[in-house]
Amino acid sequence: MKGYIKLLTALVAGFFFSCEKDVLNKNPLDVIDQELVWEDANLAQLYLNDVYLNIPGGLGRGLDCATEIGEGGHNWHPAQPFNTGEVTPGNAPFADAWDLYYPIRSLNQFIAQYNTGQGDAETNDGLLGQAYFLRALFYSELVNFFGGVPIISSAQSLDEDLFVPRNSYEECVDFIVADLDAAAGLLPSEWSPTEVGKATSGAALALKSRALLYAASPLHNEGNDLAKWQLAADAAWAVISSEQYALYPDYNGLFLNDNNEEVIFDIQFAYPYRTNDWDYMTNPQGFNGAYGMTRPTQELVNSYEMANGRAIGDPESGYDLAAPYVGRDPRFYASILYNGASWRGRTLETFVDGANGPGAYDEYATSLTMTGYYLKKFLNEENPLSYGDNRWSANWIVIRYAEVLLNYAEAQLNLGHEDEARAYINRVRERSDMPEIPNDESGQALRARYMNERKVELAFEEQYFFDVRRWKTAPQLLNVPVHKMTIERQGGGGFQYTEEVMEPRSWRDAFYFLPIPQEEIDKNPNLTQNDDY
Repeated sequence: MKGYIKLLTALVAGFFFSCEKDVLNKNPLDVIDQELVWEDANLAQLYLNDVYLNIPGGLGRGLDCATEIGEGGHNWHPAQPFNTGEVTPGNAPFADAWDLYYPIRSLNQFIAQYNTGQGDAETNDGLLGQAYFLRALFYSELVNFFGGVPIISSAQSLDEDLFVPRNSYEECVDFIVADLDAAAGLLPSEWSPTEVGKATSGAALALKSRALLYAASPLHNEGNDLAKWQLAADAAWAVISSEQYALYPDYNGLFLNDNNEEVIFDIQFAYPYRTNDWDYMTNPQGFNGAYGMTRPTQELVNSYEMANGRAIGDPESGYDLAAPYVGRDPRFYASILYNGASWRGRTLETFVDGANGPGAYDEYATSLTMTGYYLKKFLNEENPLSYGDNRWSANWIVIRYAEVLLNYAEAQLNLGHEDEARAYINRVRERSDMPEIPNDESGQALRARYMNERKVELAFEEQYFFDVRRWKTAPQLLNVPVHKMTIERQGGGGFQYTEEVMEPRSWRDAFYFLPIPQEEIDKNPNLTQNDDY
């Protein structure tokens, strides 16, 4: 396994370094002695800060482009092998998640060796709590992608058996929950303004709610054990009842105004210290050479209700295909750039031969939207936009309060408590001025409404990729073509809008999980591959 094989390299390198140190009888002047890290709280925090840099997430991965709601725009986009059905153990998208065993080893070493006998208890608790949280976060990522994985809870040495077999999914969830319980008991509810970004007790409880919700879902709970749903409900309620968080009043602004009251845990970005190129990669083509990746499909656009709370297919909704973007859910306008939308001081032209639409000049032809849309969510149109500038200024939210409210609603829905579920779905809708779901909507209709609500609320936040898998709705949703809106300019300045097939999509049941990377299977004879790969 890569995580273990490269561990050998690190151990051997450390061995030779220690031998050289003995010979020279002095420490290198440009390296901090490892023992000092375990004895100094400031150095220990710097050690953990380096581990934080391994937290995965963001528009660069494009997970939801491997579902029916997104399209990556390039055949080299990591989601494409899923969409074309060509995933193999040798080319699996997102399989670099397996590399999280590297920071896991760092955390195992920290937990085992940090000296809690020095310094004050509050500082020591905060450091260990962060380590437990980060280890649980990395294992959650591994489990969500691969199912059961080897649980490594100590920093292995050369004299140990490094060929560790996989644990069951249930054993992994128990391990994650135990780490999160430990973290929640050690971490503060908030840090000082100068320490924002560190894990908190609320972050540990929120991640626990997600882990238990996933574990209770049909993919992992075939017998629909209600006790699992109750655990998920209880975990989400622990966050809600703490009254530590609130919904930010502006849906668009919550992704641009860092560290607001809705954010539970995020990846911190600060130009020029930590940056990425998501702005340039995601802004519409036609704006200073931007790539225009991560494009919403017509399937997602059709999921946004009208502002009156009715689905666009409802005859009483007021939806008009001649003016399809009028009177929609406010989250649509915060999330989607469409033909006629205002962006960076211009009117977006996604019609055929428009400045931002199919047929316009573009040296990267697939950068032009093939769906009729570009993504607006997360983007700040005030940011400078030039290749290499990398001024993505907003943090990437890993967990926010709206997700916890929806987690609680889903658990209550599956426990048969429809009134409670409806109330918490409506809390999320209320923030965006959407009408409440009426009390007479129940059963499968309410369940479908919940799934749609979660889809539009959390679109492109790296939840839907896992939602369609854990709900086991993927075979129906991801094995049919996705659609685009073809927009043609008419005489007099009007437009004709036509929904058309954009491309076929493919699904195999193997895709519920990623394949274990083949090189890891080759290295470890005790590591079994996921089914049907």
